Amino acid sequence: MGQYLQMGIGYRMEIDKKRLDKVGVTIEKLEIGLNKHFDMSLYEFNETHDKVIFEIKESVVLEQLQEFIQYQYSMYPQEQPYTDCFISAVEIIGGLSTFQEIVQVVEERNFPCFQSNRITDEIKVSAWDWLEIDISMFVFFVEGKIFMEGYNSLLKFIENNVRQSSEKWTIAGAFRCFIE
Repeated sequence: MGQYLQMGIGYRMEIDKKRLDKVGVTIEKLEIGLNKHFDMSLYEFNETHDKVIFEIKESVVLEQLQEFIQYQYSMYPQEQPYTDCFISAVEIIGGLSTFQEIVQVVEERNFPCFQSNRITDEIKVSAWDWLEIDISMFVFFVEGKIFMEGYNSLLKFIENNVRQSSEKWTIAGAFRCFIE
């Protein structure tokens, strides 16, 4: 199938408690590690019997997602068929009143420019240990097949650039860029 450049907002992170125990990481240490990649003040902590969950605050999404995505779309080439998708996605987001409604829309994948994806990433938690985290994303860009490997520096540049250029929106602290 190939890999595609995808960019979006990480709205949910899940970590298996067994993995945490295996590497001897506390919730506090996990948050410190995650805070190097995400602005953890944007997330609420929850847990189940077997998972640690960080989910973006509903208020952040409802207050900022539409305007943030509209701004990001404005930096993309304004040509068809992209512009129709951008306009439709922004209008739909504006018409929704809960975080769950937004999640439902992205999971339905009706918009190529606004959909959901789940990636597995790793964070370094000690000199020798890495911890896998599953990240659910609001993906607002999916672009072309990627044939080369090793884009990590470029992707980090894009992440940092979006975060720095989007200081108006704290939701930018949850922005991720990846190839999958």
